Amino acid sequence: MTLLTSMLERPLDPGYQAAADDRLAQGLPASTGTRRTRLLVALLLIGLMIGVSTAELRDRDGTRATARGDLIRQIEDRQAVVDERDTTVRGLQQEVDAATAQLDPAQRKVLEDRRVTSGLAAVTGPGVRLTLDDAPGGTGTDADGDPRTGTTDEGRVQSRDMQLITNGLWAAGAEAISINGQRLTSRTAIRFAGEAILVNFRPLTRPYTIEAIGDSSQMQTTFAESAAGSYLTGLRNNYGIQTSLTSQDELRLPSAANVSTREATAVPAGATLPRVTPMKKETS
Repeated sequence: MTLLTSMLERPLDPGYQAAADDRLAQGLPASTGTRRTRLLVALLLIGLMIGVSTAELRDRDGTRATARGDLIRQIEDRQAVVDERDTTVRGLQQEVDAATAQLDPAQRKVLEDRRVTSGLAAVTGPGVRLTLDDAPGGTGTDADGDPRTGTTDEGRVQSRDMQLITNGLWAAGAEAISINGQRLTSRTAIRFAGEAILVNFRPLTRPYTIEAIGDSSQMQTTFAESAAGSYLTGLRNNYGIQTSLTSQDELRLPSAANVSTREATAVPAGATLPRVTPMKKETS
């Protein structure tokens, strides 16, 4: 108990205490160490660092706020431009509708046929519905010379499959085609981006439903006998891709979106529109 009491009451060694007393008697500081000075310097440095960091954070917040404000202003300006141009488009569309209403029945029929051919008009009629979906589970087998060889997951429907099948439907007599509600035109692109298939630059979700308007019985027969039909059979038998081809009494295909006119010529008043034979579309 005496030792414990001594340690608690006199934590400093008696020798150190005696040396300190001697230095004080000589008018010198009790300690020769630089601990206190180093502590003060360290505290000053820490305070300086905290101050600099706080100032930098404030500057960053101000810069971010300024950049955010600039972006908001740019968005508002662009939105105003979009609204203005949208109003202009609606006005021009009204002028087009008024001019169309003044055409004689023959000219109107030619114009409507062209709208259907270009995909600008929604269409209804009989046709076929072809559904594609990824193979359940694993991947399929390789086959030399097959356009799908070398892919990492051959059990998935790919953009190349869509291109071959839709081109086969055009060749089989399809008058209009859509994929998952995206109407195909002569300028439609079917692409593969990452994990998604893009049609008209819009991502699709599986299952993929291809609808084609035309003579359903003729299309089914011609398509089955074509290279595209054999390709579809190979997808099902070799890779396990799920397919379904059925005849439909009535299909409704929407009009194409974002179809722009690259060239146009004004038709003189009273002139007859020339009849143009529609070209089959080749989807890329």
